[in-house]
Amino acid sequence: MKQFKYISASLLIALSVMLSGCKDDYLDTVPTANISDVTAFSSLDNLELILNGIYRKMVSQDGSSQGLGGEPGYIISRETLGDDLTWQTNTWHKTTHQWSAHRSATNTVTTLPWRYYYRWVMHANFILENVDQYEDLDPAAHHGLKGEALTIRAYSHFLLVQMYGKRYQAGAANDQPGVPVRLNTLLDPQARNTVAEVYAQINRDLDEAIPLLEGHSPTDVQTHITQSVAYGLKARVALTQQDYAAAAAAAHSALDVAKKAGYKLMEGDELYNGFADVTTATKEALWAARTKSDQTVYFYHFMAYMSWNDNTTAIRQGVKAISLDAYEMMSPTDLRRKWWDPEGSRDDFVGSDFSAYVPYPGQVRKFRARSASDHVSDYAYMRVAELYLTEAEALARQGRDAEAQTVLTEFALTRDPEYKASNTGAALVEEIMTQRRIELWGEGFRWFDLKRLNLPLDRKGSNFDLSFCAVMQVDAGDIRWQWAIPQEELDSNGLMVANE
Repeated sequence: MKQFKYISASLLIALSVMLSGCKDDYLDTVPTANISDVTAFSSLDNLELILNGIYRKMVSQDGSSQGLGGEPGYIISRETLGDDLTWQTNTWHKTTHQWSAHRSATNTVTTLPWRYYYRWVMHANFILENVDQYEDLDPAAHHGLKGEALTIRAYSHFLLVQMYGKRYQAGAANDQPGVPVRLNTLLDPQARNTVAEVYAQINRDLDEAIPLLEGHSPTDVQTHITQSVAYGLKARVALTQQDYAAAAAAAHSALDVAKKAGYKLMEGDELYNGFADVTTATKEALWAARTKSDQTVYFYHFMAYMSWNDNTTAIRQGVKAISLDAYEMMSPTDLRRKWWDPEGSRDDFVGSDFSAYVPYPGQVRKFRARSASDHVSDYAYMRVAELYLTEAEALARQGRDAEAQTVLTEFALTRDPEYKASNTGAALVEEIMTQRRIELWGEGFRWFDLKRLNLPLDRKGSNFDLSFCAVMQVDAGDIRWQWAIPQEELDSNGLMVANE
């Protein structure tokens, strides 16, 4: 039996200097190689260091792949599997775009997310195994810390089961292999839980976390999980399970809490802020990673691949583009049409040598790095816009058309001042899904949406280049909708079985 005895020093101390009340000499009093569990759970402050370390590691340069810089990099990988994002020439993420890398048990595309998400699970479990001893000492701090740890564990298991397991199907047994559910810090070999069991635990964690997070206001509120974020994740999970009543209710609750805290939809010129600064511009960002100018991860950063102005090889040779089929779904008065250049021109790129930039129809203007030279930018994991679209979709799929139209209209008018609701039934659902494709483009949702709805991949008839992307169609239910279980897991865990 192995136990998670030592906590990675980088996770514990990465953000320690940012914590209020943390003594300057703390880093001099603990080992630099590792920190024993006795030290780590000796106070609420030390447990909070672990929590802050998890958040920091979500966007840290770690691992052997430049294109997989933490969670934003994994989001890019998932987006490149979909039918709304393409590019040409540059090779970063190309094999994922071709539906091959995520099916290799030895590729970093499959091994790094598995390793990272379970690392977050184990560190959350360390907090959960030790935090209750402090409940009477400081109930508010205890509730917040425990609620965040529970939500991180749920979020990690949710990402894992969507990627490595078969889709959840409402009304079915869902007894197909999912992923191991780990609820303690033991590292014993463990078999894959069923998809149903994984989702049951995800929901238990979120249902326990949400009341604990009521009134929780961390010092750095946008980089931490709050109650509105936990409600929002509950809505994502319910939507994936096709539990539309629960999804609508959770999204509505998330919006209610968020609005009371001052969050609201962007509108007008605010839509063109480039999503680079969640503190001053993107007032929709409920949960985000913030990057200071001296904390850049350079070419590992999301904007080094997904922006239009970052001076990197990946941008110069392969600026990302929207499917022109999706682009043309927008009305002529939709303000988001400026998020892309359908013609693929060079004249607004940064730098003096425009000839170095390879033009491509539909290329992105949605994302903009703060600077073309240091690759610094924030990243939003959850925005208010997502909650509106989730609530609207969940209402529409229940046949509650009038309520869905009300929610959709409130959202859509901030994107298209001339928007008028007119659709009902299946047409309304399709309209909401179109809005979702446009609004959340590049933010990690499209491939998950295709999988949860059991839809095929279809890239034909748009600006996808077969010679580059290699795959134009994949049937729903194909084995390739499941990522390969990493070989290193198969080798070390005798109870693990592969996706075959």
